[in-house]
Amino acid sequence: MLNRAVRVRPLEPTRIAIRRALVRRHLRAVAAGSDQRLRIDLHDGDVDSAGLLVEMVAPLDPDSDPFRRLASAMWRSATADAVIDGLASRESIIRARSARIAGAMRMEEVVPWLAPLLWSKASAVRDAAARALARIGGVRCADALVMALQHLGPKPSLILALARAAPDLYLEAVLGGSQPRAVQPSVAMAAGLRGHRTATAALILQLGSGGRRARIASCRALGWLGAPAGVAELTLALEHRDWWIRMSAAKALGAIPSYRPGPQLRGCLEDRNPRVRRSARDAMRRVSQR
Repeated sequence: MLNRAVRVRPLEPTRIAIRRALVRRHLRAVAAGSDQRLRIDLHDGDVDSAGLLVEMVAPLDPDSDPFRRLASAMWRSATADAVIDGLASRESIIRARSARIAGAMRMEEVVPWLAPLLWSKASAVRDAAARALARIGGVRCADALVMALQHLGPKPSLILALARAAPDLYLEAVLGGSQPRAVQPSVAMAAGLRGHRTATAALILQLGSGGRRARIASCRALGWLGAPAGVAELTLALEHRDWWIRMSAAKALGAIPSYRPGPQLRGCLEDRNPRVRRSARDAMRRVSQR
């Protein structure tokens, strides 16, 4: 019996590789239009067909013919219903796979089912839900992510997802609106990561009147944006009583290409806090290298 097990075991990877190749062949056939139904087994423990679908869809434009054929075949078959049911599954792996498919296929209809997954105890489910909302995008996805950031704190995966999901001027509206202070630092960082200078005015407003964490995050975001309009407010922040704000302002000024050091930054070279002094030296070095 032992010898037989030894002989059979090496064939297992080959069998799985063949099944994986068959799934890829099926997906290519659906994308090409030669197969009208999409078959995905979310419960397969050997072959992650959901992952193969996400891999194939990733480089496709949602308006391309292959993507539309895959989406149409998914709704035509039972796969779409299986994904929706999978989002409420008791098994975390099924919820994660379903969320990945929902995001890859831009299933905006399932956003109300994706949002609660951001509170899941399983990290794989949380990450899959955040990425799905980022891919789908739009106001509903951004609202769900802002709500999660308000209750769960500034988690990097949620901030990155918000930067991708938010429609134009959404982050600016949140920063300039009446959202709770707890969420403002995360939104400011998302605005910086997004890279749109339309957020500059809202970030300057937060830097001047926001809470401590919002001021720090706004400094970082203005530095990432390289926004010349933020130089004046960042220069004032170099003299703030909070050393962390002084440090963040120095880093941000060093990242703005048009900035030229003044007495405020040179004064930080003799700051009582060593981290502020180090940040000021780094900023001066970056400016001199330019």
